[in-house]
Amino acid sequence: MKIGVRAHDYGILEGEALPRTIKSAGFDAVQLALTKSFADIRTFRDVTENHLEQIKENFVRYNVEINVLGCYVELSLPDKAQRLEQVENFKLGLSHAARLGVKTAGTETTGFDPARSGEEREKAYQALKDSVLRIAEKAEKEGVNIGIETVAVHTLNSAELTCRLLDEVGSNKLKLIFDPVNLMLPDDEDKQEKLFKEFFELVGKEITAVHVKDIVFENNEKIWRNIGEGILRYDLIMPWLAANKPDICLLREEVYPDSAHKDIKAMKNLCLLQGQSTYKE
Repeated sequence: MKIGVRAHDYGILEGEALPRTIKSAGFDAVQLALTKSFADIRTFRDVTENHLEQIKENFVRYNVEINVLGCYVELSLPDKAQRLEQVENFKLGLSHAARLGVKTAGTETTGFDPARSGEEREKAYQALKDSVLRIAEKAEKEGVNIGIETVAVHTLNSAELTCRLLDEVGSNKLKLIFDPVNLMLPDDEDKQEKLFKEFFELVGKEITAVHVKDIVFENNEKIWRNIGEGILRYDLIMPWLAANKPDICLLREEVYPDSAHKDIKAMKNLCLLQGQSTYKE
């Protein structure tokens, strides 16, 4: 397993400073969002061939893998024109990923209140499916995976619905980013075994990257903690990953740079505790 980090948690750094800083912190890979990491790239259309050449060169120089290109689009907006604009942005992201040699472009879906009715969710789901069908065609042409993330408070909110989307889209380029924290609602602390088991059984084979973080819930809000200092049951997650996805990249999100060394140590220990040396330098 490789240990990586969300690049923009280190802020906006120019040129080779970003991969150099991340490598010196001890990470080997990143999820890179171009619009959140470089001062002169504020939209998908700002990206030039020169940007892509320089970014690729700098990350190769410091031996930092760009594992996921973070695209952060809204694929189930109720306004169709706005939604299709987001679809076009993601298509640009797929092209950027192809030119960088990145295998996956990742996104969540769109925020959705879990209290809203099933009929409303179905409508949002149909919009999401339409978006994914459109971007899947582009993904297949570019040879890049779509890494879509299931989030309890978004349109794509459950393993069951994720399985349905995979089946109905039917593209071998549609993959998943597994974020166990984002599968949880405030009352789910004692339901983690059921949540994670269902996800692995229904859609686990399509996981292409893992987001790693830890939390506690206070007043129904997520409060970030260093890895191993919150409520997340990594003992329910790591054995499955070691057995089924031994080459997966673990991407630390919400890192505090001053305590990144603690997270890296914890993440390495999570790998090594599986009875095999799954961590790869």
